[in-house]
Amino acid sequence: MPQSTIPMTNDPSRDPRVKAAVRRTGLMLLAIALLFFFGIIASRLIESEAVSIAVVGGAVLLYLLVAIGRHLRK
Repeated sequence: MPQSTIPMTNDPSRDPRVKAAVRRTGLMLLAIALLFFFGIIASRLIESEAVSIAVVGGAVLLYLLVAIGRHLRK
C-alpha cells in the first residue's frame, strides 16, 4: 500500500509563532524559578524575614501574572 507524501500544512508544532510563544513562556517560567531559587538562598544569607517574604511573594505574583495573562490573550 503506497503512502502519501503530502506535507501537513496545518501542523501547529511547526508554526514559528507557536514556537516563539512556547519559547517566551519557557523563558518567563525559568526566570520565575531562578528568582525563587536564588531569592531563597539570598534570604538565608541576609537573614531578613521581609526579604524572604518579598521574594516568595514576588515569585508567586509573577507566576500568576504569566498564567492569567496567557489566558486573557486567547
